[in-house]
Amino acid sequence: MQSNSFKSFRAAQCVALFSACSVLSVREWFYRLPVTQRSASKPQKASLCLAAALAVFAASTGRAEALSCDADHVVIETQSGSHTFSVDVADDAAERARGLMFVEAMDEDAGMLFVYPKPRPVNFWMKNTLIPLDMIFTDQSGTIVSIHENAIPHDETAIFGGEAVFSVLEINAGVSKAKSIAIGDVLLHPAYDFYTSLPCDAK
Repeated sequence: MQSNSFKSFRAAQCVALFSACSVLSVREWFYRLPVTQRSASKPQKASLCLAAALAVFAASTGRAEALSCDADHVVIETQSGSHTFSVDVADDAAERARGLMFVEAMDEDAGMLFVYPKPRPVNFWMKNTLIPLDMIFTDQSGTIVSIHENAIPHDETAIFGGEAVFSVLEINAGVSKAKSIAIGDVLLHPAYDFYTSLPCDAK
């Protein structure tokens, strides 16, 4: 059996490896390797390596609970640290259409996560929405592909999120900037792909 010190050493190696390419998903990182360095098992090994790194890092900083995903919370991994939001999940057409309409106030660490059956072009608007919002658009791995800040209440102008959007996280306007959330950061939630959202249950 491997010692805790050895596991910590291996996790530290993983952290060092992925810190250099933190804006890349594991798939993107793998396919940028020279062909001679690839093998069929490398994406899975890299994924498991990153999982070990995150687990040890979470335990060492008291963030293990924050990194264990559940449907009611989204964790955003950024360069400045992890940020947890309690969320309502809108994963059917009626819930997505209603969204945050008529909501008068929302806690700073709260939001709504819109999830689609598969990636698709997405446009949002602010009809009947009473509070300004930041909209965070992700791909199926949970990686942020675009951010629209300070969407204006009641504005019916279409806000385009991208051609292959899998989810949208709506939070209070200004929170993205305040927490240094950026394109390339990763959302952790059970809805996302195994390769990136590793602290969530392996699929």
